[in-house]
Amino acid sequence: MIDSRIYDLIPHREPMLLLNRVIELGQNFSCAEIDINEQSSFFMAGKGVPSWIGVEYMGQTAALIAGYQLQQGTVAPHLGLLLGTRKYEARVPYFRAGDLLQVRCTEVAVVGDSLANFQCEIINLRDQHLCASAKLSVFRKPLITPSDEHQQSLEASITGASA
Repeated sequence: MIDSRIYDLIPHREPMLLLNRVIELGQNFSCAEIDINEQSSFFMAGKGVPSWIGVEYMGQTAALIAGYQLQQGTVAPHLGLLLGTRKYEARVPYFRAGDLLQVRCTEVAVVGDSLANFQCEIINLRDQHLCASAKLSVFRKPLITPSDEHQQSLEASITGASA
């Protein structure tokens, strides 16, 4: 079952919404949980969910921070685009059925309004072991609404600049 707060924080929807619950959320920290079972997206019978999917678990957990910041009015509406992942270290090949994963994400640096860096880790709560860790770089692409484009066009025509 999916925690309904997630729908208000990130644009992802099933089957690409991979988080189940928000555990903790703040200005630059988020913690989410994922139940691994046979119905999980990307689940492979007899194996589980490949651990490289952990990058997306981390990305969606980082997106929770942006959603929270947007609700608080500390950032403008934007799309978050994963630019890169550094030092993704997976200590397991698969997340197995019955695993309860906790993804922890901290926004460690913001460069201007367009680049954010996150430190992330995935802990398997079943045995308290670190499953994966990584550093993510995310580009924040501002959303321009049609009314914004119209306003920019008007301003350009008034100042004589080309739109």
